[in-house]
Amino acid sequence: MKQPINSEPEIIQENIKKDRSLLYMGLGLGFIILVMGYLTLFVDDVHGLFSTKEEVITVVDDDNSDALNENANMSDAEIRSSLVKFIQAFYTDQKNGYFDPPSYFSPITQTYYNYHNLTYKRLKDVHYKRFSDMQNLNFDWVVSSLDYDRSGNTLIASYWARLNYVQPSRKKEISSDVKYEMAINEEGKIIALRELEIKNYSAYDIISEMDTLAGEETGYSGPGSELVPEQTSAGLNPEASYDGRLYDLGTVEIAPEFPGGQNALAKYLGSSLKYPGEARENNVQGKVYIGFVVEKNGNLTEFKVIKGVGYGCDEEAIRVLKVGPAWKPGMVKGVPVRTSYTQPIVYQIAK
Repeated sequence: MKQPINSEPEIIQENIKKDRSLLYMGLGLGFIILVMGYLTLFVDDVHGLFSTKEEVITVVDDDNSDALNENANMSDAEIRSSLVKFIQAFYTDQKNGYFDPPSYFSPITQTYYNYHNLTYKRLKDVHYKRFSDMQNLNFDWVVSSLDYDRSGNTLIASYWARLNYVQPSRKKEISSDVKYEMAINEEGKIIALRELEIKNYSAYDIISEMDTLAGEETGYSGPGSELVPEQTSAGLNPEASYDGRLYDLGTVEIAPEFPGGQNALAKYLGSSLKYPGEARENNVQGKVYIGFVVEKNGNLTEFKVIKGVGYGCDEEAIRVLKVGPAWKPGMVKGVPVRTSYTQPIVYQIAK
């Protein structure tokens, strides 16, 4: 029997095979997504899964110790930057009422002001006892005064700070400029903190205050209560009160500065200093400290060697500073003032 011309061929179900490629592709994508999710959530270092190299892991017990890890390859600028951050954090925590000795001090602190070999508990007791008689404390450390040196694996940092506070036990308001020395070990912990020098100390009596709404006297003789004629009389030069006085870094509001800052000063010294032949022949190296006065017009005067190494290095350091450009003067209340300054200069023979 012939098949009709317009009729469709009969489809045999058994001969059709299902296409499973989309199913396999979906399963594969699902597996990849699961693997990536696991690596993201549970594996910190993905490359470590496929590397045979052994990795050294350093464990740090707090957030401050890595700021001052011993590193012989660190430049002076990097060390100074780390010190600034460390000291700033140290005083910021105290200002905010947070004092946790383990965060900053070694387990046994050799010196804390006038106390020695303190445990954490004893250190905390001494700290709070000391500051209980220093109410309304204003503490500003002068970043530009920071200097440091190495003693083995210990960094010895020194800096000036301005203090003003009320001392209830004596009924006094105290103000002074204090130079501190902070010793920090290779683990980034303070092992000693002490006062090196105190300048411009003053103590004002505090008497019970009266109501001043009617213009009555308060009986308070604190800072600023004595009027300076040059500042209050009309027609007089406001700079007159500063004439003749020599300030230091602990008392100026803005420190003197080489034009362009410390980086520009380092470049100038590096290109201008000549290593004395006698010093080179005798393998003399070290840090020279030159003191001078930055005048109100920025000129440098009154040079002196505070600490030298000899063999012509001290004289060469003074020569280069003398022939250099004028500095930006120190400032107090917007007025340029004469300021004493100490500049360290390092002599090192390249190997």
